[in-house]
Amino acid sequence: MRRFLALPLAMAFTACLPNRATAPAPVSFHASRTAREATQVAAVALINAGFRVTQADSIGEALTASRTATHNGNQEYVTCNLPKGSAAAANSETTLTIDFKATPGASGSDVKVESRVRTSYPGYVGTSMETAPNETDCVSNGVMEQQLAAALK
Repeated sequence: MRRFLALPLAMAFTACLPNRATAPAPVSFHASRTAREATQVAAVALINAGFRVTQADSIGEALTASRTATHNGNQEYVTCNLPKGSAAAANSETTLTIDFKATPGASGSDVKVESRVRTSYPGYVGTSMETAPNETDCVSNGVMEQQLAAALK
């Protein structure tokens, strides 16, 4: 009888656990603009969204952009596995980094957009609750990646 009840009980308990947010897969698409034009449009879109943009290659077809915010400052672009209103959420700092690469292609360019989020807890530094920065507590929600795709299609 115990074995018979074990599986349904395990399923019931795991259903109560919070779902962990997962990072979106890299976004790849074809843009009708040249690689240089696509990179320029992406740079403007990222700057307008509050990102700091740097050129990632010598020919101007790749960018790295980052946006750092404390508490819930990146909530329109980031999803976290932290309970709302928790002390961890109140003490968190997220840095969303977008890697943009346009490669010349037939009648335009092929674009790849990847993201990663680094979460740290500066409010806990020097305390017993100090936590190392990580890339698992928060992930991109895919909004900025989709905005870039929409701007280039």
